[in-house]
Amino acid sequence: MASKTEQLLEAVKALLVSVPNVKVERNTALPEKIHAGGLIVLRDGNPGDPEQALGGFGSVYYSQDVEIEVYVEDGDAATRDTAFDTLLQQIGSVLDADPTLGGLAFGMTYGRPEVHTEAVTGAPAIKAGTLTVTIEFETDSPLG
Repeated sequence: MASKTEQLLEAVKALLVSVPNVKVERNTALPEKIHAGGLIVLRDGNPGDPEQALGGFGSVYYSQDVEIEVYVEDGDAATRDTAFDTLLQQIGSVLDADPTLGGLAFGMTYGRPEVHTEAVTGAPAIKAGTLTVTIEFETDSPLG
């Protein structure tokens, strides 16, 4: 059976896969090509330091930051901006649909990403941002 951390990451990926017309990958190298509908890359992120109840017995609590990288490519700035905003809204909708990830977590929080646009020689510009999602959960193992 997979660790609790792995189960959570797979649950987040399953939510992201439900976003229509977008490619979703996990821990992939930097993208070489952006899917026409956009690209989402889920990164495992930082599990943070474990917290245990007094006495060191019982469950271990984590507040894990996972990263969701969002990429949209289009030569027209207005079209690119609209597509990027729409993709962010869709990601927010799927995350809000199941904030406990099927009961695996206490919940998750996130905010808007820091966004940047990259010019690509001979290709349309890419608008990208990294959304940090904090997942609060407990597990019986300090290894997650």
